[in-house]
Amino acid sequence: MTGWLIYGEKDAIKNKGYIEFYETEGKAIGIRIELIFREYLEIGVENNQWFLRYKGKECQKPDFAIVRTIYPLLSRQLECLLIPVFNSAEVSRICNDKALTYQEVAALGIPIVNTTFVENAMVMEKYQRITEPTVIKTVDGHGGSQVFLALPKATPKNKDIYEDLRRVESARAEILKGIASSDCVMQPLVTGRHQDLRVYVIGRDIVAAILRTSKEGFRANYSLGGEIRAYELSEKENRVVKKIIQHFSFGMVGIDFLIGEDGELIFNEIEDVVGARMLYQCTDINLVKEYLEFICGKCLKEQ
Repeated sequence: MTGWLIYGEKDAIKNKGYIEFYETEGKAIGIRIELIFREYLEIGVENNQWFLRYKGKECQKPDFAIVRTIYPLLSRQLECLLIPVFNSAEVSRICNDKALTYQEVAALGIPIVNTTFVENAMVMEKYQRITEPTVIKTVDGHGGSQVFLALPKATPKNKDIYEDLRRVESARAEILKGIASSDCVMQPLVTGRHQDLRVYVIGRDIVAAILRTSKEGFRANYSLGGEIRAYELSEKENRVVKKIIQHFSFGMVGIDFLIGEDGELIFNEIEDVVGARMLYQCTDINLVKEYLEFICGKCLKEQ
């Protein structure tokens, strides 16, 4: 069995060790993993047929593809060619757009921060009219790098909280540069415990959960300096996560929640191309091995 592991070329350099992990674990269970760069893939329609080329040449189709780059159109093209794709094109399309994700999850009765969907051209106008501390996120941002805190011009009653927030407020120029041409979502700032929870999921199974705590500011991302530890979900929290899992058809994702003031889970986002550094640091779970075994079982079942 042969599987493609599709990366952007620059991301592949940064994730060299993780890619080698896939190759090693694949070999151990009889899967040959081929690293494929998205930049060298050509897709389209020719003579009324879908085509797929790599480095300008026709290529033999793999038994499956793990897409570790955000390109829903590519995922869909592979599916048109009857190649099983993980995650699917539909998961990629929805989960790489925060607004679409909130639309989907809103139907499940799970707490979500009040969210306004804002077209790119309207972001600054909306920003000028905010009346409370507001988080602005690009719909396609990842890893906390396109998340900004905006404060209204008027000083609120609780000055102490505001003075603390001033230290991490995003400047207008920073917001404009960061959002570029992206649409955004705008949400009131959830102060809570400055914590969030990532739940790793493979298929319909919860693999593990990692609690992240912000050292400073309002973002708890590990890559931005947050502290992390393994976390055991309660029965109630398990039920919340299972609602999301049952709604989608996941390969492997990370489901992120904010932690409210009373410890409640507030849905935040779903990471399609989810990283595993936190999991490997906090647990001895072999996520890649479990994922490849899941994919192998799925492909054999569908043959």
